[in-house]
Amino acid sequence: MKKERINAIWLFIYGCAMITTGIFLLIKGDVLIVPLAKAGGIFIFFNGLHRLIKGLMQKSRIKLLNCIGNTFIGAFVFFAPFISLALLTFTFALYLLLNGAVKLIDFIYSVRNGTGDFPADFTAFLFFVVFAVLMFVGAFQTTDWLTAVAGVYCILYGVTELKDFAREVLPRKAKNILRRRLRFSIPLAISTFAPLKVLREYSHRLDSREIDIKSLLEEENAFDDNKHANIHVLIHVSLDGVGMVGHCDIAYKNKVMSYGNYDASSERLFGAIGDGVMFISDLNSYIDYSIKGDKQMIIDFGLLLTDKQIRRVRKEMARIKKSTYRWRCPFEKDVYEGKNTKLSDYQDYCSRLWDGTKARFYKFRSGKWKTYCVMSTNCVLLTDYILSKAGTDIINTAGIISPGAYYDYLQKEYTLKNGIVVSRDIYSKYNNSP
Repeated sequence: MKKERINAIWLFIYGCAMITTGIFLLIKGDVLIVPLAKAGGIFIFFNGLHRLIKGLMQKSRIKLLNCIGNTFIGAFVFFAPFISLALLTFTFALYLLLNGAVKLIDFIYSVRNGTGDFPADFTAFLFFVVFAVLMFVGAFQTTDWLTAVAGVYCILYGVTELKDFAREVLPRKAKNILRRRLRFSIPLAISTFAPLKVLREYSHRLDSREIDIKSLLEEENAFDDNKHANIHVLIHVSLDGVGMVGHCDIAYKNKVMSYGNYDASSERLFGAIGDGVMFISDLNSYIDYSIKGDKQMIIDFGLLLTDKQIRRVRKEMARIKKSTYRWRCPFEKDVYEGKNTKLSDYQDYCSRLWDGTKARFYKFRSGKWKTYCVMSTNCVLLTDYILSKAGTDIINTAGIISPGAYYDYLQKEYTLKNGIVVSRDIYSKYNNSP
């Protein structure tokens, strides 16, 4: 049986199972929640023991520490399920407050930059805050809130899986109708570090010589259908710092368009907010620099769009660029002014990137992208905003968004026979030629 058919069957079974679980949680949540918590505790405990065995075999201190944490948490959840559920509800409430803070920041800057998004941002802020307060109140009194939220989430996530199944078996016209809708993905706590998990597994298998680079790449490209992609989304990840969360770019015709908080002098709140800066670079030079200079791994998802979709994407790219003005990073600026200087005199990322790629940097005069926010108006949102013109947007902009959430969507599209992602390549120190 072909991998695509197996994947479609799995989507159907998994979607039905999630919907069934959600319905049971809504109807009989008070009966199911404690047994489910205990079962989760057992799973976490034995997962910790599994990591202990792997840690001892590989002599890894990190895995041993991870094992201690897992076994302790697993035992605590099993023997104190009500306290564990209350803490989980409390944690979710904190997460909602964080979302509210993000939308409050978006509201402030949408008013300041005149984007016109401020009514929606303020409404989202009120929603998150009110919902968080209700969760806080119920955290140590009842599990009803938690079971209701979990039940609704399971149903919506199951519907998303069934929608993907339908796209595999329905005619093309119906698939196009299903494609552009609100999507529910795996929880942010999991999706955020999905690219990092890929990097660690990829590196471990190669470093331990479990598999060679040629075989691994053939394995990774198992779903390629020999179609030629005409636009690419690059997901970056590294093993340390903010690189563990990742970064996202869009590439078209061997040019990369990237957005971020690249002006170090404008950074606020420890780099979470700053002037939005976009740069355009040669694709090959950028990949080479990212791998060798920044020690990153890049997961390249190739998308195949129609001519009409490509025209829309190209038009949106041009519109975004039209709202910018040329900005020079410190090193480029000094070189441009004829100063006698060298790269080692500069510590900012932009200067190193310009030296390695000769990228052109731009800032925004006004509008949505004028101010960068790491948890909302970020690299992922710009990429999705451009692709949305082709009817492919999937990010729920009401909350926090991350490169991992986009990775999760693109990876799922890649495994679908009729998905828009037709290729997946990995560039790293093991194969540093794109």
